[in-house]
Amino acid sequence: MRLSLRNLALLSLLLAAVAAPLPTTARAAQDATQQPAAATPAAPTARAEGKAVVFVYRPGKLVGKALEPSVFCDGVEVGRMDNGRYIVLLVDPGEHRIHMTQDNKRVDFKLGAGEVAFVRIKIVMGMMKGRGEPVLADEEDAAEHLKKSEPLGADKYKPNTLAVTDKAEAEALLKKYVR
Repeated sequence: MRLSLRNLALLSLLLAAVAAPLPTTARAAQDATQQPAAATPAAPTARAEGKAVVFVYRPGKLVGKALEPSVFCDGVEVGRMDNGRYIVLLVDPGEHRIHMTQDNKRVDFKLGAGEVAFVRIKIVMGMMKGRGEPVLADEEDAAEHLKKSEPLGADKYKPNTLAVTDKAEAEALLKKYVR
């Protein structure tokens, strides 16, 4: 009995040592070796000149967290929207439509060059599963959620020319247009 209690105590100490957080300096050194040095944020590219900008965002929520609804702009699928993420679209001035898989769940708007629109993706629970529903948002609501969000991961974009898939460029556009 005494032998097994000693083994149990040693095992507990070993597990506690493995699970203990690294000291701050060691953690910083480990992070520095795993991540490249932070570059200066990219300036919005010339690609954005003469275009209208649309931020499509989905606030991070527990409800429907696993759902990844498809987002379309003018009939072109741009990506699968993750929880707590955003997509930046550069569109020509004029009328546009952001919609989900079902075209009846949509937002229509008209933008001029240099103008910005914010589209929030709400998750609405259905009978069998949830679905995304776009709604136009004001700048204040968008700023609150976009500042807490990350750009959509590169693996979630569909091939298209509308979405800004470069993370640094998307973040630079966010800083330029969201106060």
